[in-house]
Amino acid sequence: MKLSEVLQRGVRKSPWGAKRKAHRVLLWREVMPLAVPLFLENACVLLMGVFSTFLVSWLGQDAMAGVGLADSFNMVIIAFFAAIDLGTMVVVAFSFGKLDPERARAAARQSLVLMTIVAFILAAVIHIAGPLIINTIAGDATPAVKALALSYLQTTVWSYPAAAITLIASGALRGAGNTKLPLLINGGMNILNIVISSILIYGAFGWSGIGFVGAGLGLTLSRYIGAIAIIMVLMSGFNPALRITLRSYFAPLNWGILLEVMGIGIPASVESVLFNGGKLLTQMFVAGMGTSVIAGNFIAFSVASLINLPGNALGSSSTIIVGRRLGKGEIGQAERQLRHIFWLSTLVLTLIAWGSAPFASLLASFYTDDPQVIHVVVVLLWLNAAFMPIWAASWVLPAGLKGARDARFAMWVSMVGMWGCRVIAGYTLGVVLGMGVVGVWLGMFLDWAVRGACFYWRLASGRWLQKYPRPQK
Repeated sequence: MKLSEVLQRGVRKSPWGAKRKAHRVLLWREVMPLAVPLFLENACVLLMGVFSTFLVSWLGQDAMAGVGLADSFNMVIIAFFAAIDLGTMVVVAFSFGKLDPERARAAARQSLVLMTIVAFILAAVIHIAGPLIINTIAGDATPAVKALALSYLQTTVWSYPAAAITLIASGALRGAGNTKLPLLINGGMNILNIVISSILIYGAFGWSGIGFVGAGLGLTLSRYIGAIAIIMVLMSGFNPALRITLRSYFAPLNWGILLEVMGIGIPASVESVLFNGGKLLTQMFVAGMGTSVIAGNFIAFSVASLINLPGNALGSSSTIIVGRRLGKGEIGQAERQLRHIFWLSTLVLTLIAWGSAPFASLLASFYTDDPQVIHVVVVLLWLNAAFMPIWAASWVLPAGLKGARDARFAMWVSMVGMWGCRVIAGYTLGVVLGMGVVGVWLGMFLDWAVRGACFYWRLASGRWLQKYPRPQK
């Protein structure tokens, strides 16, 4: 008997095989209509980030390292807004599941108002504290790298309000089931980023450009264009159930609804900020290992982010699907669908990572021709492929759990994993034992393992559904 026939027979006899028709229906009717636009949107965002890196990389290693250091801090702030975006998306999805569009609109509107104000305050504080921040995170980086990082940071902080508006409005639209509009707006915004940044950096039509400063300025301008576009989309009623007029933004805030959003958003934001803060600390470990290692680490993370795109899209889909199902009281369906998405993402990501690892050198060569940097990238991408089978358990599962408002558990697990594994183990292996950037990444993989084990236990135990008692038979 052929191996393929044995495998097919084994699949048919498995519990999954017995329900394969139901799985196909779930995949094509619910998961894919959400996941594909999310994947394309995330792909556009990341690819535009890659192209932005290309633009800066030709200015030299110092420029690329400077952007990498500043962006590692920016990601901490963006992660905070993304967490509030998550809270908004869950409340909107849950409200539509309960057929309450008015509450969904109120949650979206008030999140936008509050986070725009917070973003302007953060931008002002970080701009003033910029030199202290860069000196803290840059470690032993050269003065040239620090100067470029400071320039980029102080320019891009003023894009925070626009980033907050775009993220939260996109989350609200996704919660309402509309993933195409965020795709179009974010895609267009990132294309504009490349066009504007390239013109500002290198010039056009006889103008010589403004050099490195153009990278941060192009990003900021494109984010404001995207923010204006998405506010106009909400005002015009392209998604009628989520139409928000300009006048309504000046209405008094409803703290009951905001507390519901923040009940998910604050634990998620604490998790994201502390997680990204720990990630920033590990970048400080790398900052003292030389410019080539800083650049190689930055490129490897960029390529790894591309590999993770399907998993991120499936994770966001699981948040929306679980929130909707629980809003309708369909507890069993929420659990089955989260399990399906988890195993699907594990399989897909593992195949992509293993398939791309042999081409690590080629991928690195798109960013740089420096052999030392390319060597760092190759080693890190092979390591990433080796540990990819546990990625979905540590990232896709918590996204689904947050759809069930189980954000506090995810917060505590992420804090323990980050500070107990990624920071302490990464420092011990990378700095104390002299393993360099490889040791730092091994600490990250240990974090994945701990997080994945905890989240899978939470899923299997059923405790993530404790807020939703099953109906009595």
